[in-house]
Amino acid sequence: MLGLSITALFVVYQMLTEPGVSREHLGMIVFIVLCPVSLLSIPFIDVEAGSRAFYFMWSLIGILNAILYGTITALIARRKKSLDSN
Repeated sequence: MLGLSITALFVVYQMLTEPGVSREHLGMIVFIVLCPVSLLSIPFIDVEAGSRAFYFMWSLIGILNAILYGTITALIARRKKSLDSN
């Protein structure tokens, strides 16, 4: 849920800011760290915010980010469980 929520917050941020306005560099770096899957949107830079393609692209990125967070959580849980059993 966290991975999907982070992506949703960024989409809302994109919708509330004016197109073409430079976004805060630190904020973008933080978002890329929290949602590395968003780098997949680079080839689709010309997709207009609010269009069907925009929502489809960010829905897909949100799902992939949720999968990434789920995988990392499962790996940490497995590692913790194996350390606890030793």
